[in-house]
Order: sequence, then structure tokens, then C-alpha cells
Amino acid sequence: MKTNIRLLVAAIALSFSGAALAQQFSSSYFMEGSLYRHELNPGFVGTQGYVSLFALGNLHVGVNGNLGAGDVLFNRNGKTVTFLHPDVTPQDALANIKENNKFLENLSMPIISVGFKGFGGFNTFAINVREFTGVHFGNDLFEMLKELDNRSYKVGEFGVNVNSFVEVALGHSRKIGDNLSVGAKLKFLVGAARVNFEMDDVSLDLESTSKWTATAHAQGEVNVTGLDIKTKTETRSDGTTYESFDKVDIKNPGPGGYGFAVDLGAEYDFKDIVDGLRVSMSLLDLGTINWKETHVIANEGKPFVFNGFDNIQVKDGDGKKIGDQLDELKDDLKDLYNLENKGNTGSSSHGFGVTWNLGIEYEIPTYKKLSFGLLSTTRFQGDYTWNEERLSINYAPARWFEFNINGALGTFGPSVGWMVNLHPVGLNLFVGMDHMITKVSKQFIPLRSNADLTLGINIPFNMQPKKTN
Repeated sequence: MKTNIRLLVAAIALSFSGAALAQQFSSSYFMEGSLYRHELNPGFVGTQGYVSLFALGNLHVGVNGNLGAGDVLFNRNGKTVTFLHPDVTPQDALANIKENNKFLENLSMPIISVGFKGFGGFNTFAINVREFTGVHFGNDLFEMLKELDNRSYKVGEFGVNVNSFVEVALGHSRKIGDNLSVGAKLKFLVGAARVNFEMDDVSLDLESTSKWTATAHAQGEVNVTGLDIKTKTETRSDGTTYESFDKVDIKNPGPGGYGFAVDLGAEYDFKDIVDGLRVSMSLLDLGTINWKETHVIANEGKPFVFNGFDNIQVKDGDGKKIGDQLDELKDDLKDLYNLENKGNTGSSSHGFGVTWNLGIEYEIPTYKKLSFGLLSTTRFQGDYTWNEERLSINYAPARWFEFNINGALGTFGPSVGWMVNLHPVGLNLFVGMDHMITKVSKQFIPLRSNADLTLGINIPFNMQPKKTN
């Protein structure tokens, strides 16, 4: 039974290292000809107008996480094995496992995006589909999986957070004097769905060889209009009954809620003190969404005795098909969570994280085509907070062509990035990566959980001025 437990829980934990959408495209921050760098700092005054080609205007896909395949795969006698292999010592197995493991997704896909000069500055209008997803868990889970002895374990915490919404954003930036530029965006938000699930004080009693007992405090909040949570009557070991979470349905779906947010940004040119030095800062996503409905399911720490794995066989036998056995296992696992339906508690308001960017750029005064930039980024989002410091070298040999290379350190480890931006008359093409795949296994499995690709095709107008030496 222990082997089944180990394989199942390991598969669940490692499945979160699969593909997700990466965080902001930081490689574009110091690229003056980048049409979308106002997404990172609304204080940047655009140099040319543009119209996006819908989702292809700014498409960004990838993965972010601080636990990769390379942390749980090992080479033993010329073979690639997992940390569960008996030839991998517990010390080696846990050496690269972080105390707090997280995988994050952040999607911003334009439905339409337009930028143009006017009203004394530069203006942007966009309708974007956005979605955030985060998963976090501790290293106690891996310690239990590696050892899995007949004793009690404290597994720690586990959480999942999802926010999806549509934003309508209107931005304006302008120069104030010769040195300062400022900007802001006002965003109207239409919520689609929000899910927040947290488990803490998770413990497993594996002292018995035929059954095990799980206890945890868990609560889930689901903000979806028209959600109908189906329940079933369950009986506890003490004979009491309760209404347990069974499945969900959506009746009469509609917008989940509405809200507002703002982006603020500024850039200051210190050319009067140090020629070529510019400092910029931005705060993004300052706001909340008020959700119409808040459906709550919870486990208040009541124990659950579980022995369902003993019913699962490797092959069909005794008249019971594998498909039927898997259905029973699914029901057993559902019971394991022991979640009670607390009903719809009404409206609630929630933020979705705030991003802080601080940039320092130095442009060579005698050769303005070359600059160096340092960008510090922090996303404040509770258990899903992350930080990154990125150094870039930016080169613009012509007014219609620029590129950079950059490197970063932070929550998700080291990374190497780049960007190429082509913007001749009537067309804009850009492609880049914040996190390149730099190491793979013999089976070509990426050993780090950070990789992404950003590309865009747009129609620009109002050619930007040419840099001079």
C-alpha cells in the first residue's frame, strides 16, 4: 500500500511542474522601440503608435517554478531515476528540494490593443484576457515520500489560487519638463472566476500497515456566478452525518463580479547630473474585484481513516475490472478531503497581487545605441510572492532594429534571456525569451522549470526618431 501512496502523491506533486504561462516579459523593459513596454511601466512615453493583430500582438507562453525535473531526477549507473529510487540516498534526494515550492502562471492576452499620440502625450487602449494561477507546497511532502515509514508525518501546507478576468485598460503618459515622464492606467475589470484553496496542519498517521489516517484544516472559496455545489450525506466514524462536497454544476452563468485597478509609473532622466542615467519605477494592478457569490467548502480538522488503496489491483481479476477499481479509487480520494459544503456566503472582495518594478538604465553618452539596464521586480501575492533581479545589455544599431541579452537571479533561480525587435515602416515583429532552456536530460527533458517564448506582430505608425551617436 505504501508504494501506491508514494507513487500517487508524487505524481500529483510533480504534475504542477507542467506547462504554464510565464510572468511579465522583463526583457522588453529597456527596449525603447518595444510597443508593449508600457505594460511594465505606464510612465514610459511611447515613440510610435500601433494597432495589434489580436492575440498575436503580444503572445507569451512558458513556465515558472522553483522546483524542476533536475531537482528530482538523478543518474545512477548510467540510468535516469527519480528521487524515490533506492540507490538515491535521502540526503541526495532532498538536497535540492526547497522549503517553499511554488509554480505560477500569469496570462495576459490582448483581444485588441491600440497606442497613439495625442492629448499632449501617448495613449493606450486595450482589452485583455488575464489569468493568474499559483500552487505552493512545502518540502515535508518529499521527505515523507522518500522515507514513508510506519510513523506519523506532518506534511505542512498546500494551496492553489486562480483568478481569471477581462480588463479594459485606458492609459496615458506624458513628459513633464525635460527630465520627468509619468503615466497611469485605469482598468475596469470583469471577473470570470476565482478559486482559493488552502490546507494546513496536514498530518498522516501511517503506523498501521492496513490503513492510514489523515487530518487537515482546509478551506476553499469559489467565486463563480451560478455555481451549484452538489453534496451527498456522509457518516463519520462517530456516527454523525454531514453534507460532503460531491461535484459542481453551473446554472445561468454570467460575470462573476466587477472591479477597478490602476497602474502607476514614472521615469526620471538624470542627464543634468549624470549624462545617460535614467531611473524608473512602476506599481501594477493596484485594485480589487468584488465577486457576487462566494461558495465555501471546508474541513475543520476532522480525521479520515483511509484504506481504499488495498482495493486496487494491477490487472483485472476476481470479476472486478480495472475501470471499476479506478472509479472506486476516485471516490475514495474524494472522501479523503472530507470537505463540507458551507454554502454561498455572499459577495466578497479580493485583490490579485501587486507588481513593483524598479529600473536603472545607463546609456553610453558618446554612443547612444548602447545601454545597460538593471531591473528589480517583485510580485506581492502572499504565498505566491516572487522576486527577480535582471541585468541587460541593449543595442540599437538602427532606428528600426534593436536587440538585447540579459541574465537574472531570483525566486526561480538563474536564467538567461534575450529579445530581438524589428520595426520598419508599417510592420513590427518581435521575439524573445526571459528564460532559455539551458540544460536537458538524455531524454531531452528540461531540468529546470523555467522556459518561455514571447512574440508579436503589430502594425505601427509614427516612426520613432533615430538615435544619434
